[in-house]
Amino acid sequence: MTDHTTALPDLDLDSIERRLRGQLERTEGQLVELEGALSDMLRAHDSIQEDEDDMRRVVDAVRSDMRQTARALERIEQGRYGRCVTCGSAIRPERLEAIPTADHCTACA
Repeated sequence: MTDHTTALPDLDLDSIERRLRGQLERTEGQLVELEGALSDMLRAHDSIQEDEDDMRRVVDAVRSDMRQTARALERIEQGRYGRCVTCGSAIRPERLEAIPTADHCTACA
């Protein structure tokens, strides 16, 4: 685990970090499966363009989730987790509990 010496006092960063690492691992597994399914779909000459487009959107959304999770883990490692990336204010612990990848306070979101 990461040293959380600059952590906000109301956050259990070890728990949040474990949760984010688990989320990242699951998302990576989903991405591998979805990319395989998309590849199969593209090889099949009888697939419908709309279905391919839908699958691409799902793959893109999973990639976006992975990037958000990785950025949240970077903020933990850098001691910046729980602070708004725009204004620097503390993000409410309830918001981080609901959305652990949140990088903006509610005023800046």
